[in-house]
Amino acid sequence: MKRGPDPLFALSAAAGLLVVSWLYFEDAPVRLGLDTFHHLASVRELARGEFPPRHNLVEGHVPQGHYGPYLVAVATVARWTHASPRAALYAAGLVGLLAFVLAFRAVAIRLVGPAAARWSALAALLLSGPWPSLRGAMPSPGWPGTTSVADAQNFFFPQHAGLVLLLVLLALLLPPRPGAAPDLRPWRVAAAVVIAGVLVASHPLTGLPMAAALAALLASELLTSRPRPARLVMLAALPGLGIALAALWPYYPLLRLLKAFTMPQLWEPPQAAGGPSPAYVAMAVAPWENVLSGLRSLGPASVGLVWCSVLAARRQPYLLLWVGLDLLLAAAPLPFHQRFLVFAALPLQVAATGLLEAAWRRGLAARALTVALLAAGGLSAGERVAWNLDREPPHLEFVSRFAAEDAVILSDPTTSSAVAGLTGRKVVAADGPDVFLVMAGGWQRMLDSRRFLSWDTPPEERADILARWHVSHVLVDTLRMRGSEPLPYPKSYEGGGYVLYDVLRR
Repeated sequence: MKRGPDPLFALSAAAGLLVVSWLYFEDAPVRLGLDTFHHLASVRELARGEFPPRHNLVEGHVPQGHYGPYLVAVATVARWTHASPRAALYAAGLVGLLAFVLAFRAVAIRLVGPAAARWSALAALLLSGPWPSLRGAMPSPGWPGTTSVADAQNFFFPQHAGLVLLLVLLALLLPPRPGAAPDLRPWRVAAAVVIAGVLVASHPLTGLPMAAALAALLASELLTSRPRPARLVMLAALPGLGIALAALWPYYPLLRLLKAFTMPQLWEPPQAAGGPSPAYVAMAVAPWENVLSGLRSLGPASVGLVWCSVLAARRQPYLLLWVGLDLLLAAAPLPFHQRFLVFAALPLQVAATGLLEAAWRRGLAARALTVALLAAGGLSAGERVAWNLDREPPHLEFVSRFAAEDAVILSDPTTSSAVAGLTGRKVVAADGPDVFLVMAGGWQRMLDSRRFLSWDTPPEERADILARWHVSHVLVDTLRMRGSEPLPYPKSYEGGGYVLYDVLRR
């Protein structure tokens, strides 16, 4: 008789759901901000049901790479249920967490064994992110891709949907248990192609670790067995087939996006005349200055390397090859290459389930080490949760009252992201413009915003900037821009550290 999930897995998964539900109740993702605002804006725009949809941040129909099958599905549910973008994303986050731990467990069963798989939820939700801070400072927020319960926002990001689909793909391709023969039935091959295509269309960046995971699987089978040629061809062709299928997705031009990955001029912003360049990177905000220092951010997941080596000694080198390939790609001159350090954590977490199970069976001292490792992950998560909940969420309700739905608002990039996410108004320039927006003048937008808000900008130049981007309102965060002089426009609102100017009213 087929056994169900172990009580340890069920209880730890339920605990993870409760923690993330509480963080959503406390609006932790909105307090953190970052990409949360961009995805709120995306769901709001897609929920209109228009095709082609408008850009989530700026005026017009600039393509948006976030508009993949995952976010379109979330927005469709929001439209059908009349849910707010925030409620829709939070619900998607809870579903994403549950789907992740279940898919993680399925892969752990196949690679490490059913006994070790009972640790799947704990390894997936606690062994992610940095080690606890020894100096009392907040270790760092969770970058996209981390799966710690502290990083509640990540569970509704498209990258997390990509990770879930990657695990589902591997569960479909791997033998049912270590040492068994793979299943090559045609329906599995067809399903694998569809999953790969949806993955790439939902989050193209996750297509890179998908290719790395498949390459490692192909190499592992060549090293340890004599796989059938059809199996090798399928594994080698799957990334290309996934891209071909994803290219049919009508919401944004995938092939144009992939071509942009080869254009270094899009990776860094231009220097502004007379000032330093903005601290933004077109392709991603790099979480670590270099790969070696970034290895520290693997945190408790790094212990999985021990069990990767144990499995390799048992002629099961797949996880070790997968980790190694991701780390090599993290040092390669590729767009987003630093993100491969986050992707490398996934096979380490899977391997860690084997280490946790082996340690738990080796007596009291080993059990104490097991508890200490999980406690380290929990402490790191607790530090980040405490830091995040201490932040004040932006209160921008007044923007919806004093600016029409078709308003275009100029503000600093951080405030602009919040405006787009929380109010649905379009902005001139938000934090971290996506690739398509950069190709459509995104860096110029950021330079213009900064220039407009500079105290020494002449009125004529400000007027040109307002006309160029069809600005109707200017929003100044007086706490962020201390010492700035009042602007010569009528005020629609002042309070809470903000001043909203109506530049069209005379």
